[in-house]
Amino acid sequence: MKLMIAIPTLDYVHFEFTNSLVGLVKRLEHDGVDYEVCFLGGTLIYKGRDTLAAEAVNQKYTHVLWLDADMKFNPDVLYKLMRHEEDFVTGIYRSRHSPYRSTLFSSLDPIEWIEEFPEYLFEVVACGFGCVLMTTNIIRSVYRQYGCCFQPLDGFGEDISFCMRARELGYTLFCDPEVRLGHIGHIVVYPEQQTGK
Repeated sequence: MKLMIAIPTLDYVHFEFTNSLVGLVKRLEHDGVDYEVCFLGGTLIYKGRDTLAAEAVNQKYTHVLWLDADMKFNPDVLYKLMRHEEDFVTGIYRSRHSPYRSTLFSSLDPIEWIEEFPEYLFEVVACGFGCVLMTTNIIRSVYRQYGCCFQPLDGFGEDISFCMRARELGYTLFCDPEVRLGHIGHIVVYPEQQTGK
């Protein structure tokens, strides 16, 4: 394995994400994994993802672990995702904003979220890219067919657009329900709100 940890971000990363990343990196260092952490900021997320994807292929990485800079995860996240030896595996997390839906989809037409999770590896139609492990084989195939990976399709974000392209090429997308992540958000607190008694 030659691993790229790909982190596209607009401007900054959360403290809890940084702590999670340090824990993962310590584990990889201990185990002698060949890896590189690649941040890319200051651009649109889909352009950042496409740039990182192209770099992963050009530099002959075998796998890319996509992480969003607002995720909280355990140090063993890579190992849980890679044990299935699939081209594409994600974990479970929810959106940062109410109503806090799952970021996993069983259908895109009509849109249906997966809210009940099996106890075993299961297939998804699409997912967010907060935490996805994929082989560079899938990136290479998508790029060869479409000339890009993450350019948004009408009405969809860059992550769902990648999933749609990959599935059109016959790839199966999986979720490991044992990989559970926190999505770091924020709420607005007003003076009128009271503490619990």
